[in-house]
Amino acid sequence: MAERTILVEGGGIAALCCQQLLHGQCYTGASAVAKTPRLPAILVSQSTQKLLADIFQSADLFEGFPHIRERVVAWRPGNPVRLPHSAVVASEKVLLDRLRARLAEGERQEEDPEHSLAWRIFSAGAAPLQELEQMHFGSRTAVVRQVELAGNAQPDACWIESVENGWLFLLPTLQGQGSLISVGSETRRLLSNSRLVVSQVQSIEESVVAEFAAYPRILSRLCGDRGSDKAGAGWLACGSAAMSFDPLCGEGAGNAAREAILASAALKAILAGESREDVLSEYSMRLMLGFLRHLENCREFYRPETPSEFWRAELQSIESGIVWTKQQLEGRSPRFRLMDFTLERIANPHKPTSV
Repeated sequence: MAERTILVEGGGIAALCCQQLLHGQCYTGASAVAKTPRLPAILVSQSTQKLLADIFQSADLFEGFPHIRERVVAWRPGNPVRLPHSAVVASEKVLLDRLRARLAEGERQEEDPEHSLAWRIFSAGAAPLQELEQMHFGSRTAVVRQVELAGNAQPDACWIESVENGWLFLLPTLQGQGSLISVGSETRRLLSNSRLVVSQVQSIEESVVAEFAAYPRILSRLCGDRGSDKAGAGWLACGSAAMSFDPLCGEGAGNAAREAILASAALKAILAGESREDVLSEYSMRLMLGFLRHLENCREFYRPETPSEFWRAELQSIESGIVWTKQQLEGRSPRFRLMDFTLERIANPHKPTSV
């Protein structure tokens, strides 16, 4: 039915999850924006592996990826802390290819369905969203370089370390190679102040594999009942189109999957007859709450014992983000509960309370 047509724009994890969850109800055609993988390696936790396996009904999504069983952290003065961990290091390109291969066969249309669209899900940058303000809470940039690991580097561990003017995160990949994320200053300068990560690195590639903003940011408006296009379709921002997280404490794959579950559940609830206004308000509030939790987690990391100007400035930005997000959430409370992949209305919701 035309009034039920949903267009998912994007080609990353959030978009592919939405397509899978909206099987039979979404059009995915030429207007979908393909995602160009930018990271040679991403860390995918055990909980996110299970979540993606449930969405795509596939138990072998992560077969063959290297396992991480220990996380070594040097974030405060004193000896590094060793913590048990359960994750895999996945090539972003390979993971996206595997998700695409497992997409259920949904409805396909040959012609442009612009005239009949009811909803759009934007999971990547799109022209209609460029007019909306994006709230930025920081200024730090992440640089990714390939490295050769030292011969004694533990192959099933990852390393994270704070230094005076930034931080370092090292992931092993395959055959003695690694992926090093550096934030705050030039990579070699950060390594010169390192007491943990530097001992795991034999050599560094000169070329930069990727460079991206590494601070929390969120779209000022996350959804709308009607858009400005000729079809007047409603829209939801999801994935990186909605918000981006600090890689220090926000697992991108897991966040993208959870946002896709919420976006798909919201549209299914509206199509089932729930109030558009109530559902969109719930969607926006839940994304904001997730963003607030992320900022509060970041605040704990950006409180080193001997702060430099870098740490002071970034902590101030995070504090500003917490204040702004709490203002947006003031007086709002849940009207629905998310059960599996479905939004269900709460019979007697709590009265709005301060965040």
